[in-house]
Amino acid sequence: MPSEEFETFLSTLRIWLFSLRVLILPLAVGRLLEDKKKGVLLPLVDWKHGSWILRGSSLAGVGTHYSLLGCDVAFDVAQGFPHLAPISRFFISHGHMDHAAGIPYIISQRALAHLPPAKFYMPSSMVSFMTMIMAIWQEMEGHEYSFEFCPLSLGEEVPLRNDLIVKPFRTMHRIPSLGYTVFQIRKNLRPDLVKLTETEIREQRRRGVEVNVRHLAPEISFSGDTKIEFFDECEWVRKSRILVMEVTYIDEKKSVQNARDWGHIHLDELLPRLPLFEGEKILLTHLSGRHGIEDCERILDKRVPKDLRDKIAVFPRFAGS
Repeated sequence: MPSEEFETFLSTLRIWLFSLRVLILPLAVGRLLEDKKKGVLLPLVDWKHGSWILRGSSLAGVGTHYSLLGCDVAFDVAQGFPHLAPISRFFISHGHMDHAAGIPYIISQRALAHLPPAKFYMPSSMVSFMTMIMAIWQEMEGHEYSFEFCPLSLGEEVPLRNDLIVKPFRTMHRIPSLGYTVFQIRKNLRPDLVKLTETEIREQRRRGVEVNVRHLAPEISFSGDTKIEFFDECEWVRKSRILVMEVTYIDEKKSVQNARDWGHIHLDELLPRLPLFEGEKILLTHLSGRHGIEDCERILDKRVPKDLRDKIAVFPRFAGS
């Protein structure tokens, strides 16, 4: 049996490898990521639809993170960035480093700014691993951090505001994973009370009677990394106003089976399902670095029926692209 000291050494080594990959991998693919005008890696991009503004960046295997402006919430954290530190609620789709490596960094930045601990919601299987990672990191730094890792299960709800909640849905990646939907809460008068006068309704309220029924309208769904079956399985995802959906491969250079082997989606799997989407916009993200945004747009123009083309957008890789 390995000694306790050896186990500690292995754990520390894993952390350092973890850190090295975060630093080296973006540099190794720098030509794919570099904004020639600004010279930045994984630059922040804003994407707007209706009243929703999504800020973030995404490149398969390198980094994916989004924040929803005005809601104090982010989905995945990539390697961690200073602009994420003020956010107090994070929903992590799975434990791969291009989505979750920044958790310790965000915790440290919030501590540096004397902010209260953030809440990180994640698949339950991640909690023990992230707790161990933080324990080792705290030992290395000689500093104790405050943080909150919250395991989420299907069916749970997390309030964002009086009118917004987040619910997880099942996804199918190579490791345990979750997708997340932001729902708007709408309250309508109970059907059996519609014939009452305003005075009678107020009297019902005074007596403590709940006069409204709650309706949840799916506004934005985030798939994280997953195979296509999540789309078939979850009705509210197909009804979401905006579906932020990973599509890693878009042409014949990588097959559908290649995508499935790695727990991802190929454009060929999405296209026949487009008529089933009842929302307003599918935002394609997590493109492989082998695909340029313009290439993707050309393929979509060619392959998507004209009556459905406006329903698909591609998350920009650089501002203004």
